[in-house]
Amino acid sequence: MGDAQRTALERALGHDGKVSRTDYMAAWSNYRQCMVDKGYNEPPLHMVNGLVVELMHFDFSGMSDQQQMKFHQDQSACLEQESLYVASAYSDSIVNPELYVDLDVAMVDCLRRHELVPVEYTVAQYRKESKQFTDMTFDGENLTQQQSYERRRKAYSFDFSDPQVRTCVAGVNASAIADELEPWKPL
Repeated sequence: MGDAQRTALERALGHDGKVSRTDYMAAWSNYRQCMVDKGYNEPPLHMVNGLVVELMHFDFSGMSDQQQMKFHQDQSACLEQESLYVASAYSDSIVNPELYVDLDVAMVDCLRRHELVPVEYTVAQYRKESKQFTDMTFDGENLTQQQSYERRRKAYSFDFSDPQVRTCVAGVNASAIADELEPWKPL
């Protein structure tokens, strides 16, 4: 962990363990600069209601396997040094304040806390819907990636376009919105 990230976490200790938005955004800015300093194009910051969604899509066209491996090592190092712990603390304070280890439980808790699903909505139901979302295929249909994604989102019984739902998703299960993100071409 780098000095800036450590300082931000120490500062949070004096504020009931809450990382400030300023420190959160500074950590992501430091991550971006770290990647640029390693020779990569500046990574975009995809935001959903104030939360940064860690990149899910990369465009590695023109990159060798060795370059891709180095990229993943560099990205992991920059995340760990500059933003990982601050980002986790900030996001958890918003979407997972109970610090559930099981992210499906955290997601259902977030949805229930904000009255986005009925209190009877269960983790098992969420897991079933997530599996349908992940496994849904459209064989024989000529759909764009966006059209496929829009249809797959309907696997969930909650309103996926609701801003608070999107906050829960961005903080707990960002892979469910990965198809919305533009790929980053590191080189």
